[in-house]
Amino acid sequence: MKSFLEYPGAIFDLDGTLTRSMHVWDHVCRDWLRARGKIPRAELEADIAAMTVTQSAAYVKERYGIGSPGEEITAQWQDMILDSYRTSIELKEEVAALVPKFLERGARLAVATSCFPAACEAVLERHGLRDAFTAILYTDQSPGGKGDPHIWRMAASRLSLAPQECAAFEDDPRALAGAKSAGMAAAAVYDESCREWELMKTLADWVIGPV
Repeated sequence: MKSFLEYPGAIFDLDGTLTRSMHVWDHVCRDWLRARGKIPRAELEADIAAMTVTQSAAYVKERYGIGSPGEEITAQWQDMILDSYRTSIELKEEVAALVPKFLERGARLAVATSCFPAACEAVLERHGLRDAFTAILYTDQSPGGKGDPHIWRMAASRLSLAPQECAAFEDDPRALAGAKSAGMAAAAVYDESCREWELMKTLADWVIGPV
């Protein structure tokens, strides 16, 4: 199979792929629930891993009997972590280094993320990467999240490319499967938070991480 650098388009996930930021999300929902006297399920993070922020809030409302509006819940979560994106979150060097290599070849780049706009824009600006991306798509723009091929097709369309002309970079198996279902080739990116690395390697066309 050809190198991913030969593709005219590339679509990057943000958290856990372009940036080392999964740790700031690891306990946000859990800590928020505990502050309200709720006992989070052991499987909480796995339950919401492939959901959009809006879907996660809806899940928490129903599962834990929270009376607050979903918009209020998501705003509180975002307030808890935004400063980290503005000041301390670092790039995942081995993936971020691909961005200038794609640009040198004339490729068009996009981000598809479950993060929220203020945080995404802040971390990309801080690292001088914002102008590298023609488009940024947020999972709230697609009802099925990144496990659904729709958002990946949207991303390719924003780049004026067919999905088959794009390589996707992901650290989540459900999102990786969504990109593949859209017709894209895909790279599995290892992150310390990933619990399904062996599965990801079987889904991917390329592997960035331990083989």
